[in-house]
Amino acid sequence: MKRTIAGKRVLLTGASSGIGAALAVQLASQGAGLILLARRKDRLEHVAGQIAQQAQSVNKQSVNKLTGNIAAGKIEIIAGDVTDAAVRQRAVQAAQEKLGGLDFLINNAGAGATALLEKTTQETVRRLFEVNFFSVLELTQLALPLLKEGSQAMVVNLSSIVGLRGVPHYGAYGAAKFAVAGLSETMRAEFHRYGIDVLTVCPGTTQTEFFDVLYQASSAPDMPVHKAVTPQYVAERIIRAMESGRHKIVPYFQAVILDYLNRFAPRFVDWLMTRYV
Repeated sequence: MKRTIAGKRVLLTGASSGIGAALAVQLASQGAGLILLARRKDRLEHVAGQIAQQAQSVNKQSVNKLTGNIAAGKIEIIAGDVTDAAVRQRAVQAAQEKLGGLDFLINNAGAGATALLEKTTQETVRRLFEVNFFSVLELTQLALPLLKEGSQAMVVNLSSIVGLRGVPHYGAYGAAKFAVAGLSETMRAEFHRYGIDVLTVCPGTTQTEFFDVLYQASSAPDMPVHKAVTPQYVAERIIRAMESGRHKIVPYFQAVILDYLNRFAPRFVDWLMTRYV
């Protein structure tokens, strides 16, 4: 299903930095109403400030006239941990009360770790799955009744290139992202009857805080250095994919190559990965 962004009502997690912040700014610039969820209130306020500054050069009345949707241009921030059931409930309730419903759910919040499996702590594994997988499943379940009533509705789930191909030192993180990719495929099949699309996004190396806030960082693969893309680039690709009704994107060229190699030459990739342990 092809769709427009103007006037759509969006719940976006992990909106305080990186890809989430870039998505918030770009979605708002196209006239979407936003519920922005993240842990850091000050960073959320900064993103909201960026959007407000950007809006000064935009005629909001014309946007609202074009869309006919009272949610266009509205922004509500919710500071809290997406793994907290009460916070998720507040976010969905805000979508209903502030925006009048929900059209897009973007499960962007995530957390990472780099460690060999034998060194990965049980606490790290459980925390990674709470943030990267369980929050995605449980927030989607909670938001589903609103999405069923939404316009051109879509769920966008952020996985990773290591959610398509296992990579040494990213075992636990990759496993959680593999789970997201698999969950997205099931959602796509089950939600089709409701007219809800599902987009899986598998970024590669991106200029975010990922490596600054790892739950565990005891080791890392000695891979060739790749130039990271900007969060703005990834956000732009996500929005284009949403508009065109894509099911999966890998917004990083080297990651696209790895994905294809893994499908058509898996034994070669298995051998390649042994070099990075």
